[in-house]
Amino acid sequence: MPLHSRKSNCRRQSGWSVSGLFTMAEGVESRVLLSAAPIDGTGNNLQNPEWGSVGTDLLRLASAEYADAISSVGGEDRPSARLISNTVSDSADQDIISDRMLSAMIYAWGQFIDHDMTLTESGSTERMSISVPTGDPSFDPTATGTATIKTMRSAFDPATGTDAANPRQQVNQITAFLDGSMIYGSDTGTAAALRTFSGGRMKTSDGNLLPLNNAATFPDGTLTMGNANPFISSDQLFAAGDERANENVELTALQTLFVREHNLQASRIAAENPRLTDEQIYQKARSIVIAEIQAITYNEWLPSLLGRGAIDKYTGYDASVNPGISNEFATAAFRFGHSLLGDDVEFLDNNGLAVRDGVELSQAFFNPDLVQETGIDSILKYLSADPSSEVDTKVVDSIRNFLFGPPGAGGLDLASLNIQRGRDHGLADYNTTRAAVGLPRVTTFSQITSDKELQSKLQSLYGTVDNIDLWVGGLAEDHVRGSSVGATFQAIIVDQFERLRDGDRYWYENQFTGRQLGDLQRTSLSDIIERNTSLTSIQQNAFFFKAEISGTINDDRNRDGKVSRDEPPLAGARVQPLNSLDGSVVATATSDRQGRYAFGIADGLRTGKYQVQVMNADGKSRAASGQVSITGGDDFERINLAVPGATTPRPVPTTTPGPRPQMVRSQTPPQLTAPTHRTESVKGQLRPAEPPRKNAPAANVASTTARSPQGEASRLTSTELHALMDSLFSTLPPGLL
Repeated sequence: MPLHSRKSNCRRQSGWSVSGLFTMAEGVESRVLLSAAPIDGTGNNLQNPEWGSVGTDLLRLASAEYADAISSVGGEDRPSARLISNTVSDSADQDIISDRMLSAMIYAWGQFIDHDMTLTESGSTERMSISVPTGDPSFDPTATGTATIKTMRSAFDPATGTDAANPRQQVNQITAFLDGSMIYGSDTGTAAALRTFSGGRMKTSDGNLLPLNNAATFPDGTLTMGNANPFISSDQLFAAGDERANENVELTALQTLFVREHNLQASRIAAENPRLTDEQIYQKARSIVIAEIQAITYNEWLPSLLGRGAIDKYTGYDASVNPGISNEFATAAFRFGHSLLGDDVEFLDNNGLAVRDGVELSQAFFNPDLVQETGIDSILKYLSADPSSEVDTKVVDSIRNFLFGPPGAGGLDLASLNIQRGRDHGLADYNTTRAAVGLPRVTTFSQITSDKELQSKLQSLYGTVDNIDLWVGGLAEDHVRGSSVGATFQAIIVDQFERLRDGDRYWYENQFTGRQLGDLQRTSLSDIIERNTSLTSIQQNAFFFKAEISGTINDDRNRDGKVSRDEPPLAGARVQPLNSLDGSVVATATSDRQGRYAFGIADGLRTGKYQVQVMNADGKSRAASGQVSITGGDDFERINLAVPGATTPRPVPTTTPGPRPQMVRSQTPPQLTAPTHRTESVKGQLRPAEPPRKNAPAANVASTTARSPQGEASRLTSTELHALMDSLFSTLPPGLL
């Protein structure tokens, strides 16, 4: 039967605190937990001890839809997954920037916590193929009509798939709970191997990085770590609680960050309570780190993604709630993150300037050497200081047309794999799933999306709204107001995260009380980053990247070069921010009737150094400011300039500027738009900043600079590449890349 996670009307209120003992050590009172969340999740629920534990079946919100109602791949009457990908997911060398100003950290954290909740491995025998349209430019350029994308079906519970009353169910190989399993492991052997057994600390390597997975670190046997890179031996990989820790450098950076945080907390606890044992210190530090991950996810990440109020307030542990992972969540909804990815990874210093050349996304897969070279600081700064792509059906070329060699040599398409994986798991169609989560069924394509072109594409592919693949339909939906996802994915994600919280007996708001609980609830990801790295300029909410250069242009009638309130605003002035490092024009705007102008992320503003100039109609500079720096999110710089009025004013808008057009990140920048930090490095060295331009007489220029307060936060060879990517994508578990 499908799971309808209706919560009990009789909820246990959170009026109790965790049982514990108090010890006095050098006059310091310390709470030491008598019990901590079990590593494998078993026994979290006393009445149903297997709920949420390692090896449990994925749950279903809607009934399974296999082709034979038992186990065979569904969607046999739908178009090829590759044809669908080509039609709706081709990004055409550009992707849309998040209109809510989400940062690239939004998808990195999503992947980080996904690896805390879900791991569904591929089976060893059942293969499936995705047919490729004849003449596909990447996979069948010679129009053979026989090309396919090969992959494996997911492993499943062998006790299922016997008949229509017992359809195939896939298995979650790790704990469902947000319990830090990607850091600590989901089995006692892994957890023990990662510990030093001294002072409650975890193992690290040179540079305070994750431990290397070699015999020197693990004399009793190395850990099983996923490796899809034929150029990297297993002993060059980092070791962590989750086997996917090396999957990309952004994920590795977050894994490393929280091992550092564990050791920081362990050192603090040990210093304050010298009589505590290694085990007591380890478990206390582990409980704090788990609590921080839970608090950041529910207080920052989910509100950033879904909008405030989407998740119900916590009212206490409910033993009737099954926290298990739903198939719809793992195989469709939580794969929304693939549309957020950009084509490259960059490395920025504390001021937001490039410290080395960026790399293509494909070069960031299974590349521990890159992390050893750069450290994690520059990666974390990039994640917080680069805008995310929009949640939509588009997927960048790096993961949609990843070729093993020249066109026709084979490759993989993550969008196609997402669609095919849903069919492999027997997911119900989009409309049936909507009904299962309490939403009305749609009857027209226009009810899914207001994008007429997308409506037409969906209709041409599926013919009816009742046969759409869940991943496609969910991404195609117009977003819920104040959210970055549509109603169907929002409902699935809300259901999952409410059950994970309410069905967890070890939830941090049950474990901690008083001042310590308050401190945890106020903890932000930026706090964790800044106390474990050299970075000091991470915005308060690392999941948003909002920056702006704005100000007013005044008519300098007395030509004293000073900005004065006594002089009127100058309307129709042509204003441009220049990249100080290469002199390129970022964007152009015209001041309104109040002399106001503004440039933001939508206009191409990123971290970097800028100079604002006012231009004549002939393109010559009339005035220029001094240099101003955008070092990160929440950087709001105000530049006011005084310039003599033009003899022939430009046309003036009758109202203040309306909403900005859709924000597009293009691999080929449009005219008058230039990259900022993306072009600042040459062979790993920063270009020297150019001095402020002096095209206009100094007497005619005056500027003031002020930082505005933060507004509410409302991106080889054919054989070798084949081995690399076939291993990566054919075993890709449900969830984020």
